[in-house]
Amino acid sequence: MSFALRRATPDDAELLARHRAAVWEEVGEWDAATMAEQVPVWAAYFRHAVADHTYVALVASEDGAVLGSGAILVHAVLPRPKSDSDRTGRVQSVYVVPAARRRGIARAIMDGLLAYARERGLISLSLHPSDDARGLYASLGFEAANEMRLSLVPE
Repeated sequence: MSFALRRATPDDAELLARHRAAVWEEVGEWDAATMAEQVPVWAAYFRHAVADHTYVALVASEDGAVLGSGAILVHAVLPRPKSDSDRTGRVQSVYVVPAARRRGIARAIMDGLLAYARERGLISLSLHPSDDARGLYASLGFEAANEMRLSLVPE
């Protein structure tokens, strides 16, 4: 592994927002124009959330070039049996630039995020994987879950 991982700072907010937009474009949910409008909204959110540790992100880089990033959105929950914690997390926007894929970068990001989650005593992690990423997440111990959702905003 010749790349390095570091914890994101509020100064990385724009980068994290661009990576999130790239994920959404790749999975085909939104077009580039819509995502371009969303980037400043996410960047403003990330500046605050990274600073207050409710959005914990890692950035992978090599020779000064950013290769990828990924994060956990940490949120409060009711405490569960067998845990003293009142926090859980949702893995968000694990992204590796196309030229750097298949080098173990996403796995390294996830390993770092899992270490953080365990260290902080998070109860659980959830995520919504792309079809291409399901194997990675399964190899890390994630299992399929059954959830229902109600959107309260116009689609």
